[in-house]
Amino acid sequence: MADPLVALACGLSATFLFLLLFGLSVYLLWRKRRNQTLYRGLIPTTPTIPRCTTPVLQTSQSSSYGSGGVPFFVPPRFKRTPQLNKGKEETEHADEWELHPDLHTQRGSLTVGSWFPLGSIRPDLYQLPEEPSEWALPNGSAVRLWFALQYQQEREQLVVSLLRAANLPAQCQGNVTLVKLQLLPSDDRRHRQARARRKGCHPQFNDTFVFQVSNSCVDQCSLSMSMYTVDHQKKHHLVGLVLIPLRFSELKEMAGKVQWRDLDSESDQPLSKNGDIQVSLNYNQSLHRLTVVVLRARGLQCCSDAGVCAQVSLKIHTQVVRNKWTTVAKGNNPSFNERLTFRLLPMQLDTACLTLQLQQPSTEEPVLLGIVVIGPFMYARGRELEHWNDMVSKPQELVRQWHPLGSFSLHKSTI
Repeated sequence: MADPLVALACGLSATFLFLLLFGLSVYLLWRKRRNQTLYRGLIPTTPTIPRCTTPVLQTSQSSSYGSGGVPFFVPPRFKRTPQLNKGKEETEHADEWELHPDLHTQRGSLTVGSWFPLGSIRPDLYQLPEEPSEWALPNGSAVRLWFALQYQQEREQLVVSLLRAANLPAQCQGNVTLVKLQLLPSDDRRHRQARARRKGCHPQFNDTFVFQVSNSCVDQCSLSMSMYTVDHQKKHHLVGLVLIPLRFSELKEMAGKVQWRDLDSESDQPLSKNGDIQVSLNYNQSLHRLTVVVLRARGLQCCSDAGVCAQVSLKIHTQVVRNKWTTVAKGNNPSFNERLTFRLLPMQLDTACLTLQLQQPSTEEPVLLGIVVIGPFMYARGRELEHWNDMVSKPQELVRQWHPLGSFSLHKSTI
């Protein structure tokens, strides 16, 4: 009798617990849905956006550039008002200017305050000439280049602003114009390059470059600017160059003022007294190979009809490492077109130079007609230094240039 009663009691208890759990679950589910219904009633499905009547200035808070971010602003919306309310509208605009004066000083969406748009020259670096004669075209066939220099003594920086050029030859009409800038002497052989913004005989550059120069070295430096045109075959043709010696006093006096120089071109340079020689140079750093192509000479003062040959010597410091000769060519304007190669390590580029001598063979001693030294700032200046730097910076091409021949006694006393 006891066993059936115990079984009945257990069944009733289990049924009661099940009903209790079921009722609790239903109550919790009903309460959850009721709360959701209340929240939906508080939030409208179509939010109303207030009408924007004043400019809004927003700043990115999670920008990777720091806490400042890149600011931008939404321009204000202006209401159209009748002509009768014109005076009132002007008053509102004046009040808006007083409330938001910084918004009217911005130039573009990426500039605030003293910032300037990307790709433009800062106007505080130079002063444009007031007289129209400052922009006058040069007489004759000279190519003129306008620029501005400013030396910042606190930062020890030379700021060069390249503005425009004029009177390029007619054959440069469809070519791209480049100007290569380099500070001499310098351990950095790389050129700063400015590309004209449009083609033609009067290109504009509007580029700014910064060179790091210490205060103690300003008077010992020179700024070299060479202009090239690039044809359809991507060959660089030298238009002219200008070398500007830097003087601290002159930089301080001409700070921010536009200057101009007429470029020195090959056609403007007369034949030297001893003649000229045309040479092409190339240096392959991976192969440690220096290539010298002796092309031709002109205006030589030959003493006889024995012919002319060129001796090319590679020097490191004052020691001659290797001598090579071309074949003998006839005439006062001989053509050689011979390639000579030398082995030269990259670490020796600053201490090596090339000496080219034109001589006439003789039974006793060769007759020396002229000599030229091409090398770094340690050995050369002017066109010879420019040629050496171009060779180092253009490993993929032969750099060709004319060089005037000097007397042997002068080079022997200076080298």
